[in-house]
Amino acid sequence: MNRSIGKLQTKSLSETIVSELVQLIASGVLKPGQRLNEVRLADSFGVSRGPLREAARELEGQGLVVSRPRQGFYVAEFSVRDISDLYEVKRWIDEAIIADVLTYSDVAARQEILADVNSIDDSEKMAFSTSLFAYRSRMVERLHNRFLASQALFLYRQFHIVTALVNPNDPEARIERIIGTLRRFWQALVDGDGDTASRIMAEDREFWLADLMPRFAETDTAAERQRRK
Repeated sequence: MNRSIGKLQTKSLSETIVSELVQLIASGVLKPGQRLNEVRLADSFGVSRGPLREAARELEGQGLVVSRPRQGFYVAEFSVRDISDLYEVKRWIDEAIIADVLTYSDVAARQEILADVNSIDDSEKMAFSTSLFAYRSRMVERLHNRFLASQALFLYRQFHIVTALVNPNDPEARIERIIGTLRRFWQALVDGDGDTASRIMAEDREFWLADLMPRFAETDTAAERQRRK
């Protein structure tokens, strides 16, 4: 895992390490509940432990890692409650995005976002997850409300991590569903049909909640058994 970053300005260095750590978590190299080995990671990135800790604190602020007194930083674990809360927030953000786009974005801009769906790499799970997050990052940059954009990006980063924690038997079908939903959602917005866009997102949230909750219930049970040992 030699991912030397090289010599960069302090701020850029910290941001780059954040991105590298997110990739390691999302790819499953760093697993939920795993401790961040600062010495090994700093050596792998070719940096000192200072910038690494700064990046870890940034990820802690985003909810992706947690710190434990005198133990260090650990990759966050998602519970059933976490998944439920994420989708509740997604409901609010979905509706806010629809309102923002219909109020401030012209049809040409919406068509560009719809066309950009084709840029998502659907070849395999992690390439898809990374490409989907990149697509969503480009999308939120076009939002008029900058606070909404920052909150949406934070939420999408959480889902980027959740994707890494799920190992389905049918990844191709899941990828196809996500891309299809995005196309239908943005086509509705191109048509100026906010009600249809809202319904598409509501149905999508309901589907994924039904799919994910049992998976993370199993994770909760396994974690509880581990704590009792």
